[in-house]
Amino acid sequence: MPTERRGDSMASAMKQTPTNQETSMGKETSAQEGDSKLADLIERGHEHWRRFQYRDALESWTQACAIREQALGVEHPDTARLLNAIGNAHNKLGENNKALHFYTRAFAIREKTLGQNHPDTARTLSNCGIIRHNLGQLDQALECHKQALAICEQCQSVGKEHPDVARTLTDIGDVHDDAGHYGAACNCYRQALTIQNKVMREAHPDVARVWIGMGNVRMHQAVYQGAKECYEKALAIQETTLGRRHPATATTLTNLGLVHAKVGELKKAVQLHESALAVQREAFGSTHPDVARTLSHLGQVYEGLGVLEKAFGFHDEAYGIREKTVGLEHADTAYTLSRLGAVCRLRANHQKAMEYYHLALAVSEKALGPSHIGTAVVAHNLGHVMERLGENQMALKHFRRAISAFQSLQGELGSGHPFLTQARAAERRCSEADTNARPSEPSVSSACS
Repeated sequence: MPTERRGDSMASAMKQTPTNQETSMGKETSAQEGDSKLADLIERGHEHWRRFQYRDALESWTQACAIREQALGVEHPDTARLLNAIGNAHNKLGENNKALHFYTRAFAIREKTLGQNHPDTARTLSNCGIIRHNLGQLDQALECHKQALAICEQCQSVGKEHPDVARTLTDIGDVHDDAGHYGAACNCYRQALTIQNKVMREAHPDVARVWIGMGNVRMHQAVYQGAKECYEKALAIQETTLGRRHPATATTLTNLGLVHAKVGELKKAVQLHESALAVQREAFGSTHPDVARTLSHLGQVYEGLGVLEKAFGFHDEAYGIREKTVGLEHADTAYTLSRLGAVCRLRANHQKAMEYYHLALAVSEKALGPSHIGTAVVAHNLGHVMERLGENQMALKHFRRAISAFQSLQGELGSGHPFLTQARAAERRCSEADTNARPSEPSVSSACS
């Protein structure tokens, strides 16, 4: 939140009837007291924010907003500034719907009082986009960010080479990444980095955000060494500028943990995830989306270590958080259901695994679409379970669906992506088993050969 300007406060009417001079002096004194209380609440909120005490910051800014609304009205730009701050606090607390409510109110005021093409209007619009992204509303998120970008680029006080433009390009890249549009995501990140190299110091948290985005794309493309290098660049910046106990730094630690898990360094992965989780719980409590994400990552590592009871416990805890914070129809919830299915599959409880995978597939189709990589991975895993249950025809159906999706994404993933290789191998194996299990039909076979 930017540095606040003090609003002009007005005193409430006195119950007694003073002289004109006393009225003037009384109003002035009361106004000064109101200004002082408002400034104190705002600064107290900033101090809580700097200490990651987001609930306390929210309380201070909510009280300040009530004073400001009474003094200046509910549609004043300074009221909008505090509404935006309240939205920021809800955002940090993982309370997405509440954050969107306050950002939307701030946007309506700024659009009305400052105009559609004002930088503050663009910033709040971009905040709305971030929340819609969190909620899995990718198309709406992209539209918000694109509108914000257009405003910034056309505004004389901002222009095309400004930190706000780089920030919004990064936001757009993040949406493209989650949508599986990895080429478009990389283009946005490169544009952002080009601007940042011109207008800000190299060691800036916004620069770290771009490297994180680039690392995420590399992870999805299974280029793990490239992902590791990107995350390490981001971590070095964050540790210098934000410190090791900052929640953003913790997120990068858990991203690095994912890389180490992918290359088989499971103990190192556990260490990184546990370090991140300690910071996140200290900053957010135990029911925050970021906490759920790290719990899910820990669960996946323990799958690899074969400690299945512990893995299931982490995934189940993550599911409980996600059910409450992002809902049952979110991509993150689908991912957690899929991991619960994976643990059941490793336990050889294929019937239960099938139930989890069916749920995950239904949620993923709705949240991401039938051709998204996340949906394809769930279909592939469901195929394995159906194969184990002896349902070869159903297994083939899911394997072929996964292959079709992976092939359509080759431009984004690369032709040698392990998901496509594994799906093709599974399809061949299942197809051969199905053929061998059928009674021979000489006339048909000869006609086809």
